[in-house]
Amino acid sequence: MGPARIGTVARFTSFGTRAMALTGAVVLLALSVGTGVASADAHRNHSAAENTFTKWITTFPAMAGVVGGDVGAGAFVGEILSYTPGNAPADPTVIEARYQFDGSRHSFTALVHVEQTGLSAVVTGVVTEGWLRGNAVSGTYMQIACADSPNGTCFRGALDVLRGAAD
Repeated sequence: MGPARIGTVARFTSFGTRAMALTGAVVLLALSVGTGVASADAHRNHSAAENTFTKWITTFPAMAGVVGGDVGAGAFVGEILSYTPGNAPADPTVIEARYQFDGSRHSFTALVHVEQTGLSAVVTGVVTEGWLRGNAVSGTYMQIACADSPNGTCFRGALDVLRGAAD
């Protein structure tokens, strides 16, 4: 091999080595991103079915809204069964209600007990019909302003069905 050819081989070998190193780095980066995504889901609490909602009062005592999370995208329908306002600012308003989540993957109805203080509430209850029937539910919501409601007020939150917590 002549001197000109040796320089060409050295250049290709150096380029080939760099290309292989770059390809390896890209593969390792892709694997680490994939592992990170899998790890994030692996840390999720699978003992609870996590469901989100945004609801509003249509005509008292009826409620409507949207749901998401483990039930899938869908509709919220509810009814206030009893309503007891708090006597003082620190006293919670107590509400008994029926929540129905009609998602694209799952549907369920829950009887819930709500204690709302200020703009936030704590929700507890039990699934009475449908997916995961008999299991306890637990969640929270916040009162927010929104255009979907006839009066401009919505309630956005999450209601988890606690698997294995059947009555």
